[in-house]
Amino acid sequence: MTRHVLPLVLGCLAGCGGSASAPETMSDAQMVQTTTADLRAEGSRWVVVAGLDEIRVPPDVFGTTTPVVGRFAFAVAKDDAGHVRGRYRFSESVDGVTTHYSGPLTCLDTYDFNGLTGNRAKVGGRIDASDDPTFPVGGFIWWQAIDNQPLHRPDQSTLAGFGDEAANEAFCASSNPPRFGPFDVVLGNITVGAGDD
Repeated sequence: MTRHVLPLVLGCLAGCGGSASAPETMSDAQMVQTTTADLRAEGSRWVVVAGLDEIRVPPDVFGTTTPVVGRFAFAVAKDDAGHVRGRYRFSESVDGVTTHYSGPLTCLDTYDFNGLTGNRAKVGGRIDASDDPTFPVGGFIWWQAIDNQPLHRPDQSTLAGFGDEAANEAFCASSNPPRFGPFDVVLGNITVGAGDD
């Protein structure tokens, strides 16, 4: 089911400036709002996906001693011609170590999930900033974001995967469901929708 992007994400459409390359000095919420506003202002029909959310993965899933915490801030759009634009910030805390990643989003496709139509987004992009030597600048990151709002249940997300550009594009282009999870969003929300100006 396609629907318009929720007002929570678009609250500053009329007054936000900035660009899709929002500076790191912005808060995550400001980055999501500014990027979404910029994408919508381009005037064409977009599929828009945005998230400002947190998931907690129980220790027994990956054999950690504490829950794995993933925090996402992103806004991305894809037009009718297939062009993708957007930004993300992601942090992951595992057993007392937190790593951070950010950059442009370069792929987006939507799929059906939980009996709904077009509510699962596969999102990925380039890593332009990273404090993780295992996944440095120049690599790619991806995840699945699921909007369950019509079901009146928590939205869901996977943790991030990492690899090269070819793997990133293949991930978005595949309709495969999550291999691990998805995990319920415990803070924030995800929006998968359509915009037509």
